[in-house]
Amino acid sequence: MNLLHMIRASLERRSARAQPTLATTAGTEPRKSILFMGDSITALWGMHRTTLFVEHGFVNCGIGGEMSGQVRARLAPAIAETGPAGVHVLCGINDIAHRAAHGEDMDPRGNIAAMLAEARALGLRTWVGSLTPADWLVWGGIDPRDEIAAMNGWLCNHAANTGAIYVDYHAVLATPSGSLKPEYSEDGLHLTPAGYAVMEPVLLAALGCNRIG
Repeated sequence: MNLLHMIRASLERRSARAQPTLATTAGTEPRKSILFMGDSITALWGMHRTTLFVEHGFVNCGIGGEMSGQVRARLAPAIAETGPAGVHVLCGINDIAHRAAHGEDMDPRGNIAAMLAEARALGLRTWVGSLTPADWLVWGGIDPRDEIAAMNGWLCNHAANTGAIYVDYHAVLATPSGSLKPEYSEDGLHLTPAGYAVMEPVLLAALGCNRIG
């Protein structure tokens, strides 16, 4: 088993244990949630900052190691199961690494556009997160900063043209050169709790929520 598969297996086990449930009170239905679809960046967010998800009724459906097409395949069943008011999509970095390692284009733009369109067609609000910074992808063997910048530019424009809300996490996490600030990561890609804490005011402003303590 290679390093990527080991990381993904570990994240999937931990995600299953840490998945928060929708907030309920006696005699009432669960409040309408926001469904978070993504890869390890989303999965670890739910693990490191569980209180955010529980107190706001957010549902974390991140799975480590997934590419955008895999996230897309899970969207319809996740919507059917959770009945959310909206969907937050954050993925694509694994597609960049896969293309570098294997020369195969996984079409992250097309997959993300399709997810947002599918959610909108069901009357759900949509948010799309920027890719978070990184300056080295070990399994792809590349410096992805230029591709991340290009992808984020496309995400911003696509959101503006389709009625989705673009959530710019990159701006608060990146150094001037586009790397992930070292105080927010231990490996240059995945975020620590401190990194997620910096992202949360950006998220909650985009969602129209108040920041929790």
